[in-house]
Amino acid sequence: MQGIANTSVFITGGCGDIGLAVAKRFLAAGARVVLADLLPVAKGNVIARSLHPDAAAYVRCDVTRAASVDRAFATALKFLGRLDTVICNAGMVANEPFIGITEKNWTHTLAVNVTGSFVTAQRAARILLKNPRRGNARRGTILFTGSWVQEMPWPGGAAYCTSKGGQQMLAKVVAQELAPHGITAALVAPGMVYAGLTKKIYDRDKRFAKIVDKTVPLLRMSTAEEVAGSFLFLASDDGAYITGTTLLVDGGAMLGRRD
Repeated sequence: MQGIANTSVFITGGCGDIGLAVAKRFLAAGARVVLADLLPVAKGNVIARSLHPDAAAYVRCDVTRAASVDRAFATALKFLGRLDTVICNAGMVANEPFIGITEKNWTHTLAVNVTGSFVTAQRAARILLKNPRRGNARRGTILFTGSWVQEMPWPGGAAYCTSKGGQQMLAKVVAQELAPHGITAALVAPGMVYAGLTKKIYDRDKRFAKIVDKTVPLLRMSTAEEVAGSFLFLASDDGAYITGTTLLVDGGAMLGRRD
């Protein structure tokens, strides 16, 4: 896609399955990428170098701590030189029945998924606003990894669904306020992805697997790679006029099965 080569990309949760799939797509299109995650620096560096010896780097970042995010962006800018695309991908899930949700899990889920997205997006916006702008051209874009459950409740998912609903509204506010300044914001909302924590739960929990199998009209979960292309599209010139909305990649899960 046009408009990706020679751009600079920052991805939180960059060492997870979706983060890595997204990074590979941007690198293949000629971008430079920084992965931000909680892994020790030595391990993160190995992962980054395995993606590309020169165009990928790693920074340790805890999105729930503003100081950590500030340090991560400062380090990333030394490697990238500038920022064009920032992807708020870090997330966590702790599914529990509503009456049994612990305050700890509720608080941590919102801290990572909502507050972490807020802190990352706010810092990103401050940096992107410094990019020179030619006419009405885009200065940069802030993307979020949402979820189909930002609008559709899931059994045992009160904390996660609530956090993703909040993240969706955050993205809309960011898009509305920053549009006049040439910065777009949007969400990529995967459905059931056979990756990360969902893959582990699916493989070990037959009850969960049965629910998933009955949910997706396409009769299968997606791969992380099938999700990654949507981020590339939104960051490309083809997606430059898209802001404040969600690109749903759910295999029709929102439609509901009609067996």
